[in-house]
Amino acid sequence: MTSEQVSRSQAASRNEIQKPSTEVPPGREHYVPVRVPDLVDFLADGKGAKVDPSPLPETEAAAFRKLADRLVEYFHRTFRIRYQHIKDTYAPFDPDRDTVRVTEPSAADRDRAIHQLFAELGDLLGKANYVELSRAEAERVMQGHTLWGLELDVDWTVFDHLLLFYRGDSSGPRTIRRWRKLWMKEEKIVPEFSRLVVILKQRPHRRLGKSADTSSVFLKIFKDMPKPDLEMVLPGTRIRLTKWDKGLIVYPVMSGLAVVLYKLLSSWIGFRDVLAIGGAVSLSWSLAALFAGYGYRSYSSYTGKKTAYNLQLTQSLYYQVIGTNAGVFFRLLDEAEEQEVREAMLGYYYLWRHAAERSMTADELDDLVQRDFHRRLGVKVDFEIEDALRKLEDLKVVEKEGSGYRAVPVERAVASVAA
Repeated sequence: MTSEQVSRSQAASRNEIQKPSTEVPPGREHYVPVRVPDLVDFLADGKGAKVDPSPLPETEAAAFRKLADRLVEYFHRTFRIRYQHIKDTYAPFDPDRDTVRVTEPSAADRDRAIHQLFAELGDLLGKANYVELSRAEAERVMQGHTLWGLELDVDWTVFDHLLLFYRGDSSGPRTIRRWRKLWMKEEKIVPEFSRLVVILKQRPHRRLGKSADTSSVFLKIFKDMPKPDLEMVLPGTRIRLTKWDKGLIVYPVMSGLAVVLYKLLSSWIGFRDVLAIGGAVSLSWSLAALFAGYGYRSYSSYTGKKTAYNLQLTQSLYYQVIGTNAGVFFRLLDEAEEQEVREAMLGYYYLWRHAAERSMTADELDDLVQRDFHRRLGVKVDFEIEDALRKLEDLKVVEKEGSGYRAVPVERAVASVAA
């Protein structure tokens, strides 16, 4: 690798750890939801355009496709380095590891490593255009019942470290059944996160039990996660029975006590003059049977309700988990890498095609990309213009002229990225 390539990789690494702004206009995201091959086809040939395809001339389209290939190769090299680093940092905390430790890190080394791991994963999520969900925001989302009518209690002291990130603030249909409507199917539109990432390390806690793994770091990524169900993805969460459920448990106990007291009072009145031993024994057995019967009925009602809730939890999450542990950051690295390519490609293309007469400011370029993407492809994005221009300057495929920018010719851009 040449010294220039090394300096480019270092510059790219510095850029990668800068989190994007999370102030996004309503209805827009920083994330560009188009695969790189599809984006190349759209920009070069107009494929997928709803209006005004504007395909490039054949020679220019071929040159642009070559530049796109070079950008993919460049960012893949950069992220390959990052992948290996995160993989090594995560290795001591991977619960699915099937290799032996040659050396055991000290407590101080583990503490430094865990903080480094969480910082790097947070930066990676930022580059993949995820937004962090703070504890205060999470608690606000968790207010009220879950979609399934559950009342859940989250104990935040269960976690040594916890990160929640999401991408896509949307809504979607869910089919539920309510007893008040005779268990008939009902479709409901609920707010949801298109993607939700949970990264956590547990600490010894009574809610987790003695066998809980408190040395590993767990990662999970969910799709289409209803916001009201957010508590369901956190370990140590307990079911808090509703007033109706409590009534189903408490009522049999209270009614049983009332019956027992009534029988006790009746027996005392009837036998106050005849306190035979046999009568006393018979009364004791009757009372014991009554207590046992009502106690079993109450316990059975409670365990049945708890089993039904746990079944609902399992069924609701089964189809929404799309990655676990090391598989999560493999996925995130791939998403972040593609996002870097998309941003660089879009920034260069629109400068190259629309800034031939005069240079274009960052704000003008930002507005152009967003408007044209929405008009021709029907996709709303909040383009990260500063991040894109920074990458293009590092690659030497754009030049700054005062407060504006101009793209270098495409043939020169191909040579520059390939160098």
